[in-house]
Amino acid sequence: MLLTDLPFTPSELILLNGDRFAPEVEKDGHQLLCSDGMVDGHYLAVMMIAAAFLANEEMKALSFELSAKPKGLFTSTRKYSLQIKPMGQPPNWNGYTLESAVLFSAGQLFSVQGDYSVRNIVYTVLLENRARPWEKVIEFVEWGLATSNWLMPVEGDATKAFQTPFICPVKVQELAFAQPLSPIKQLFSMCKKSTPEVWKQLLAEIDLGLKDRIEK
Repeated sequence: MLLTDLPFTPSELILLNGDRFAPEVEKDGHQLLCSDGMVDGHYLAVMMIAAAFLANEEMKALSFELSAKPKGLFTSTRKYSLQIKPMGQPPNWNGYTLESAVLFSAGQLFSVQGDYSVRNIVYTVLLENRARPWEKVIEFVEWGLATSNWLMPVEGDATKAFQTPFICPVKVQELAFAQPLSPIKQLFSMCKKSTPEVWKQLLAEIDLGLKDRIEK
């Protein structure tokens, strides 16, 4: 079964099962949609973005190229950049998804011969600076789920009664919890084992791309 055949994309499934992918925190984190508790929002966003890139690679829509940057005048340490090359037909991701967004931004930057590194793609997808850029990633995926009628926005007076901006109906929770997480975990483990340098650089550049959007 292809990843596009599943009811949720990898990044959506990670969001809906946040406590399975990010460490719990007591405050200043992301309030889980489908269960009580809070997780590290930045960590969760990094995992969601990583899944979006790796899912597109699995679908043969992009490839990674680890390139070395020129050494600095006063340093012998070589730095690397993880470049994204779009290829083949874009997968048929459902609607408004992070998977589609990273692929679209990669294609735009690649076509104009710009900086199509993972770091710059993440920066481009986020569009704006924020105090906590990871919130933009989560909001993007939440609204995508809402446009597919998986989530219900909390509006009006109801906002006082809920801790989250969206409600995940019980049937959607049950569907999300019933999905196997092994395909996503396999995307991570395969990259980590077969190309550890790419895995390390992927996470590092996603982290930097998010931090580049922190309001100064």
